[in-house]
Amino acid sequence: MSNQRENSLSSLPDEIHALGERIKETMPRYTACLKGVSGLPSEFDRRFWVSRVQALVAKMKAEYEKYHAQAQSAGFTAKFATLAVDIALRAGGMEPIPPPESPRVGISLSPNGTIEPDLLNYPQRRPDAILFTFERFEAVAQRLGEEIMKGTAVPESEEDVPRLIYAVASQL
Repeated sequence: MSNQRENSLSSLPDEIHALGERIKETMPRYTACLKGVSGLPSEFDRRFWVSRVQALVAKMKAEYEKYHAQAQSAGFTAKFATLAVDIALRAGGMEPIPPPESPRVGISLSPNGTIEPDLLNYPQRRPDAILFTFERFEAVAQRLGEEIMKGTAVPESEEDVPRLIYAVASQL
């Protein structure tokens, strides 16, 4: 036996009207879902570029830590050398010299897209470069990621990411 009910020809207009009402009720949800599905490719694209920004930050963190270790080693060597000279000067009755300043390492951003670790207290740096602490660099990269997700910043290639980081940093 069939579960389908038989309809008479006279009830067909009522059922078509009821079907039209159900379509009107479901249409906004269907349209919203359709818009969401159509927006997925652009969101995937944005998430890809945010992951590229995060990969660049991870790469810079490794370079920063290596450079920081080298700078600390050089700083210790300079302090020991200064201490040896200071002992010799004191033995000769001369004025001691002050110990050198500890090297402070940061991240240098240049307009051409070069991002590299650099000394914050180095007097001969590039005039157009922006120097940040690593924490500030991470915050700027995070802000770029937010702008990419909003769609206000759209990189077109890997080389655009460092330039966009510089652009965001120069706005701050």
